[in-house]
Amino acid sequence: MSFHTPLGQNPDFQQLVQAANGGAAMARQALSAAQAAGAQAAGLKQLLAQRERDYEALRDALSRVQVQTRVGDPNIQRIENIPGRRIPFDYTVDILIQAGQTATVQGTISISQEGPFVAVARYATFQSGFQFQVTPPGTTATARFNGRSFGRYRPIHSAYDLNDGQPVMAVTYAQAFPGTGAPHIASPSNEASFRSMEMDFRIQMREGGSSFPRSFLEIPSSLWVKGLGEPFPLGALDFFERGEVLQFNIIPTHPPNPAFGNISGFAAGFADFPFIDSQWDAIEGVNDQAQDIGETEIDPVVRLPNGMLTIGFHGYRIYQPAGAGQY
Repeated sequence: MSFHTPLGQNPDFQQLVQAANGGAAMARQALSAAQAAGAQAAGLKQLLAQRERDYEALRDALSRVQVQTRVGDPNIQRIENIPGRRIPFDYTVDILIQAGQTATVQGTISISQEGPFVAVARYATFQSGFQFQVTPPGTTATARFNGRSFGRYRPIHSAYDLNDGQPVMAVTYAQAFPGTGAPHIASPSNEASFRSMEMDFRIQMREGGSSFPRSFLEIPSSLWVKGLGEPFPLGALDFFERGEVLQFNIIPTHPPNPAFGNISGFAAGFADFPFIDSQWDAIEGVNDQAQDIGETEIDPVVRLPNGMLTIGFHGYRIYQPAGAGQY
């Protein structure tokens, strides 16, 4: 007799059923998790899309702001960033140097309100105003004449004087005076070998109204220009704000055509021969006739070595429109 166990009661079959049930449950859980992840992914995708639209809007806004903003760091002001039209420009001041002048004289330059000034180089020159007045012996009549250097521009220093130290070999220069042939009297003891109406100075520049003061040192005139008078390039572009006042203190190291340093009073009867002021006469065309000197011990010629120092800067002016800012 054979006995058969019902299939539902078979242990192996029951294990298979349990395994199938467990797998179905896991499948349902996986399906549920997948559905939940899909929903989250859709939400995340939607959020990222919104962020992308926000960033695009911000980028467009920033691009418009950059177009309206000046190039460069707004906290740093450079000459190139200052608005306005550049125009070549010179600022100069004339300072009178009178005969016998050794004390300090001053001159000023004021930067006007049209815009700032940028200096590229500095320069200076000296214009002779040499004149002489003649009073013939025994008369009170006087006549005034211009010397040969009158109106001419002279060096502002003697460091480039090629005639310095040239010996004077002749007592008399027999250069014919127009119409008379009268000579110039030139003694080796008083003839000047330097150029007539050539000056030397110490130059000090001071500023008012600037927050960036310069050195305030006294610069020798031989270092203020190059050579005989070429402009001196500055070490950097020098910026002068509108409203600044530049003051120049000029200290002559000797008077124009100095009369000191000559031998005088060594000959009996001619205590003033050679006349102490006559050392430039041969150069300036002053006629010291022999009979004048022989007839009087008083110099019949009064010399007036006045001059004009012109000093300044070359550069450019930045002309600004209204409301262009503090510079």
